[in-house]
Amino acid sequence: DEIHRASQPSAKPSTCVINFRNELADKIERDIVMVPIHLLRFRKDNGRIASDVLSYEKSKRPLSENDPKDQEILRKFLFEKDTEKTKELQNSLLKYGQTEPAIITCDGFLINGNRRKMALQELQKVYVGDERFKWMRVVILPGKDKGAPTLREIEQIENRYQLMSDGKAEYYNFDRALSFKHKIELGISLEEQLRDDPNY
Repeated sequence: DEIHRASQPSAKPSTCVINFRNELADKIERDIVMVPIHLLRFRKDNGRIASDVLSYEKSKRPLSENDPKDQEILRKFLFEKDTEKTKELQNSLLKYGQTEPAIITCDGFLINGNRRKMALQELQKVYVGDERFKWMRVVILPGKDKGAPTLREIEQIENRYQLMSDGKAEYYNFDRALSFKHKIELGISLEEQLRDDPNY
């Protein structure tokens, strides 16, 4: 509930339609709100860093998404994955601000927006005290009392927004393969995953 208490209304557009359940087809709008980025957390199941997480956990120990030190490890994985794309993202955020909202769970885990959080944190180091880089525009998915998304639905959202080719930083082949494998284990067939790709 801390996420909801800390959120503020977003500047226009203040609503959007996301690709969750039947909401895109039915054009169901969700509120876009501003949330302090320090309340948002990286997911270790983020497909973009799947190989880094797997390697770390095999050689060292399991990572806990609730541990601030492990959050820093996940941030570092994201930062080092594609430094050129990270710089491009920072430049875009600096020039235009955040143009599309991130998607988060009600407890603050980023499904779509992990790299943006990391880039905003990097900008905070350069532009100390600048309010533009302390907040993220987000859509908050429902909580338990309102039909929270299942783990399978969270993976579907990531697939729809992250894995498919749409100008975002590309997933490395091994990360992409691990992400496909993880989603198959959750019951999302490869064909179903590929159907979200406009190039399929």
